[in-house]
Amino acid sequence: MAPILGFVPLHLPWMLGIPFLANEASFEAWYHGRAHGTESFPEDGILGIPAGAVYLGTLILLAILGGILSLGLISDWGLVYPRWIPVLGGRRVPPWFPLTPTVLGSGLLVAYSLTLPVQIPRSVAEASTDDPFTLTGAFIGLPIFLAWMIALPIAGWSYYRRTRRVTLTAVPD
Repeated sequence: MAPILGFVPLHLPWMLGIPFLANEASFEAWYHGRAHGTESFPEDGILGIPAGAVYLGTLILLAILGGILSLGLISDWGLVYPRWIPVLGGRRVPPWFPLTPTVLGSGLLVAYSLTLPVQIPRSVAEASTDDPFTLTGAFIGLPIFLAWMIALPIAGWSYYRRTRRVTLTAVPD
């Protein structure tokens, strides 16, 4: 639930243009594609939607997708496709299907977390009014990220243990 309950409530106000826990002085320019990482977006936005809203909306959708897929690792619907899914409904989920993104995602999360002891202190020390999110990310986003980094491999290991095929060997008389 870390990506859904932790990430989405923090980023949803930002997507809507509300600088909740962000640096208000630089948020507006960032949100409209004129500063600190959004300069490459069109100034008038994408289909009339501000660049920051498109960027954050994409991140929110990815977080929700990651959270739902993660929940499938610990839920019954991660073992059998739900009945409402055409063609696959009621069939067993092949274990490799959820385990592949779990292993890849866990590897990326762990690899990225190895950079954090250097990256976070540097980002906090270099934080300026030009960056609307560094301090919020360091002090609020980081614990959420670390929770997911720990929970995802554990859920994946649990799923693997529940779905692995046990090979019985004959015991000699």
